[in-house]
Amino acid sequence: MKKARKHKVSEEQKERIVEQFLPRVKYYASKYAFCLPPELSIEDLVSAGIVGLLEAIERYDPSMNATLSTFADFRIRGAIIDEIRSMQWASKDARKKLEEVRKAYSELEKSFNRIATDEEVAERLNITLDDLYKTLSMANIMNMISLEDLGVSKDGESLDILECISKEDDKDMLDELNLKELRSALGSAIDELPEKERLVITLYYFEELTMKEIGRVLDISESRVCQLHAKVLVKLKNRMEKFRR
Repeated sequence: MKKARKHKVSEEQKERIVEQFLPRVKYYASKYAFCLPPELSIEDLVSAGIVGLLEAIERYDPSMNATLSTFADFRIRGAIIDEIRSMQWASKDARKKLEEVRKAYSELEKSFNRIATDEEVAERLNITLDDLYKTLSMANIMNMISLEDLGVSKDGESLDILECISKEDDKDMLDELNLKELRSALGSAIDELPEKERLVITLYYFEELTMKEIGRVLDISESRVCQLHAKVLVKLKNRMEKFRR
């Protein structure tokens, strides 16, 4: 059976599509712009997103079981995240500290049979709360929660688990990858989060607000929203461990 030929897109059509999707590119650039390393700016993320969009236009096949909008969304997000990941500025020492924090949360949760507080984790590691929050902020930057961490990707693109849970089209993608159990476990883990942490995740992934907008809704600083988001990533990372074995 012959594979269907991809529809050739003219330069004029490309320009119209880029103009149509540009607000989406800017939205994702803004969404992932928190806690960026100094070498990157939001304009860099917009540029990366446009490159991802152009690749999506070139590679999109109308016979695929996905709309151009869904396909482009994956490419735009992937390109922006790859741009952030390409800046290998997080040192081995910083990564080691983050892993120590993650393990401390996990071990204390098992020991207490409940979610550990930040104060308990800081005491366990013999560090200040400020140092704990600085370390946690790396969880945002390193984009810990991705299907790539589990050795799973789609068409060479790493997929963000929380993004997959929050979008109907992406849920179908998880089903296709036979990760219904993972989706269910993460959904349950989110339900068990403290109210403010659950709200941050809900507003960020489901309502698609930026960190700054969430801060205004919850009447807390943008940096505090980043801290809460990072802590949730660490907690969910712990819950995902069994899927890596």
